[in-house]
Amino acid sequence: MEEALFDLAHAGEQLGLLEILESGDVSIDATQEMTTPLMLASIGGHVDCVELLIEFGSFVDARRSTGSTAMYLASQCGHYDVVELLLRKGAMVDGMANNGATALLIASQMGHAEVAKLLCSKGANVHLSLKDRTSPIFVASQNGHLETIRVLDRFRADVNCRRVDGISPLWIASQMGHSHVVKYLIQSGASVDRPRNSDGVTALLKAASKGYFDITSYILNQHPNLGVQKCGYSPLHAAALYGHLAVAELLLENGANPKSRNRDGHDPAELAMIEGHECVANVIKMNQQTASY
Repeated sequence: MEEALFDLAHAGEQLGLLEILESGDVSIDATQEMTTPLMLASIGGHVDCVELLIEFGSFVDARRSTGSTAMYLASQCGHYDVVELLLRKGAMVDGMANNGATALLIASQMGHAEVAKLLCSKGANVHLSLKDRTSPIFVASQNGHLETIRVLDRFRADVNCRRVDGISPLWIASQMGHSHVVKYLIQSGASVDRPRNSDGVTALLKAASKGYFDITSYILNQHPNLGVQKCGYSPLHAAALYGHLAVAELLLENGANPKSRNRDGHDPAELAMIEGHECVANVIKMNQQTASY
């Protein structure tokens, strides 16, 4: 009978589920691979089955071995109606999985903006994070979920929060090429010069190394550090290294030093030539001739 209970919850078969629950021959919070029928119904978005299981006494905050709950799983899948029902039935809004993840964090990671808004409106803490201090706004920025970021920002998420490695939402969005996110974060007060702890790489250097023209432009409008960084390279060196001509020209137009030398003693033009980027090298050489550095 319990096997049938799981199958019916998973399939969203409300009438069959009602019949088996009324029989009284099953344990409503039995687990199958540490998953309860309520969790299965929540994953599937079967709101009627979720309500039925709760009415028959299913524990809304039961946890898997990973610590995830029906609330977490419904939020992960973006099932707004299920999340709303679970909240009305008393589910913890900030229940944490073993790694520190909350329903809000997983909804933010998946880009479920309306679910994130619902959770925040019910008191979800926008600052709760994973053990490495990965926050909801960080994962939303990492995955390019602008509408979710807007929601989190309205509920006072910290746009300058940093993981333990020093990486900020702006930094990760720059690495991933999410120009719309970078633009929004800057407008919301994100600092552009906060580096990664291990090597001092900034968002600008990362964007330049990737050849992201729009992101480089947005950051340059904030008058960032253009010099050689802790890693031994400047943003112009990074653009030269990977042959990003348009980005190199943009950096030069905004005051990048074409004569600066990296940790190996090479200026950007020399580095571009070593890597076979002759066009980039020539543009930088022309700027070296007129530069006043």
